Amino acid sequence: MVTRYIMNATTFCNTSQLILRNSHALQSKRCLLLAPPADELAAALALEGVVSEVVGLTQNIATHRYLDPIWQRLPIQHELLYGPILAANQLELFDSVIFFLQKSKPLMMFWLDMVRPLLAPDASLWLVGENREGIKSWRKRLKTYFSDVTVIDNARHCGLIEATGFEEVTSDFVVDHYFQSFDVSQQSKSFVASSLPGVFSHGHLDQGTAILLASLHGCKASNVLDFGCGAGVISAALALQQSDANFTLVDCDALALASTHKTLKNLKVGNYRTIASDGLSDVSGRFDLIVSNPPFHQGVKTDYQVTEQFIRQSPNYLIKGGQLRIVANSFLRYESVIEKAFGNCCIVDSRNGYTVYEAIYH
Repeated sequence: MVTRYIMNATTFCNTSQLILRNSHALQSKRCLLLAPPADELAAALALEGVVSEVVGLTQNIATHRYLDPIWQRLPIQHELLYGPILAANQLELFDSVIFFLQKSKPLMMFWLDMVRPLLAPDASLWLVGENREGIKSWRKRLKTYFSDVTVIDNARHCGLIEATGFEEVTSDFVVDHYFQSFDVSQQSKSFVASSLPGVFSHGHLDQGTAILLASLHGCKASNVLDFGCGAGVISAALALQQSDANFTLVDCDALALASTHKTLKNLKVGNYRTIASDGLSDVSGRFDLIVSNPPFHQGVKTDYQVTEQFIRQSPNYLIKGGQLRIVANSFLRYESVIEKAFGNCCIVDSRNGYTVYEAIYH
């Protein structure tokens, strides 16, 4: 007899609670959790006997590190992966997929294309997400891929949709086909950047970064830390100014790091490394320039914590006389945070709703 997993609000997010309340309708030999939240859903599904084998894919390194010790204790066969995609060399197809809704529609379509060749003929896909993230609109969108789409449940401000009956996929999923290239022009120089769906400012140069790049014209730095690197645009622009500089590019998102590799490789930047890091936790050494267009969103939520912690920790990663240079929406008011961390802060530029801040480590 299977004992039901005891739930509490601190163990499961709302979407996982919705999955578990309907788990009686899911009996899976091999299940894929796509972009799972940082909770104990996989353990609950295993202990309830709902799944016999589970594979997880997350693009967020912080989520992976939270889940890894939990998954290591699973009593069933399991594999938890960190990366931009799930490789097509899986030995067996999946008979079920639990897909957690993402803010980015292009990323959703990208991952749907990725997962369809990996589905068994009678597989079911469960899409779960919060109402404010737009889960209700996905019932219609899923009909592009699946013949039968049904709303299973609505509760806890979330929705759960089941899709079955997909058309057979005749072509392989090739990730290179999904990179979108765009031109970046600064002063008299230009280059081509590339990004995957889901990466910040996918397929174009955002206005904030453009203002930051203009402020960096003529900047000389030999050892650069690019925090929240996205598609690698800032480092690429600096590399055009100083080709012998060393670049360390940091992001928590595997999609961003893959995009950065594409951008810098195509530009033939030689001295760079990328680090998957939750904030600055995996960064070592000191730099003469830290540069960033830092994030302030987690999904649809506004979250200042990551950037404020990054600012507070930045002096620990700068040499004497080293510089922090960031751009942010003017309403975010990071000036006081920078002033407290460095003892100084100046506004380099402020226009079109963006402000460029500079601080020097003394």
